[in-house]
Amino acid sequence: MNQTCHQKNLNPDNNISKTGYRALFILLKLLESPKSRTELLEYISCDPVIKNDLSKDSITNTINALKKAGCIISRPSQRTNNKYILKYHPFSLSLSKENVIALQTIRESLVTFGDWRLLINLNNFYAKIAKYVQDSTYQKILLYNHPLRDINHQIIKRLMFHAGIKKHTIVTYDSPERGKEDLYFTPEYITMENRKLYVWGYCKKYNEFSYLRVDRIKNVNFINFLAENDEDDEFQKSNIIVEYKLKGLSAVMFQTEIYETVLEKTPDEEYKMTVKAVVNNKFNFIQRILSFGSDCLLLSGDEIKNELEQKLKAMKEIYSHDPEQ
Repeated sequence: MNQTCHQKNLNPDNNISKTGYRALFILLKLLESPKSRTELLEYISCDPVIKNDLSKDSITNTINALKKAGCIISRPSQRTNNKYILKYHPFSLSLSKENVIALQTIRESLVTFGDWRLLINLNNFYAKIAKYVQDSTYQKILLYNHPLRDINHQIIKRLMFHAGIKKHTIVTYDSPERGKEDLYFTPEYITMENRKLYVWGYCKKYNEFSYLRVDRIKNVNFINFLAENDEDDEFQKSNIIVEYKLKGLSAVMFQTEIYETVLEKTPDEEYKMTVKAVVNNKFNFIQRILSFGSDCLLLSGDEIKNELEQKLKAMKEIYSHDPEQ
């Protein structure tokens, strides 16, 4: 067997217990797969700490020490192809009910940040450690009790791929109003709001930049080619550039959306920051501006300003109306 030795620069004065190190070294090798005494000696010869510890008796003594520590290791025989087989060790991770509750609390606290990529990675990690939970009820909490449980992960992967390269797709969408329908859709980015995942992009059927709930998407098919009149360049030119200022608590708590950029922060003035937004969905952006209330001053974007002014006038008319008259 060919084995490449990886030499490391170690301080010879380091206080390393050779006996303890050798025991851990052999345990790790047996965790990988069954090993013969010859194989273990060859691995040891390549280790910079115990490379001179080449006695066969050292292997036997270390195996016996591991057995005394609670490991069950079968002796080499013709039946085992002259290999040591680790059948059990007492060093397995075991997660209690309290551990699972703490892990679940951490996951729930992260939902408010809207970082769906982090949640996916965390869910994958929890799925790996769930096998160390003895109680099946709490094991299921780690596996299934998360905000993305109703979403097909293959759908997410396809959307992420197509959004990254701005490719056209046919999306089968289960709309609450119209039922299942196939939509010509070009994904651009994914967001998480109120525990729901949304994909944003251009929808040709409605000729607008809109969003779809990912848990309602049943399939995503790639479009290999487009007819000349199917290009959406005209739509891409319809983006509206808007600038606005923020003050007060809205400025303190402000977090940019993917289409926004903070141009400047002016801590000595009434308005603390100026934000630039590339608006491709007027409805969504106007709702965002309204959420800032009087902390927001819209500087540019006449189309948005006019529409916002009309909405505010309509609201004022509703609330100024005397129901007794």
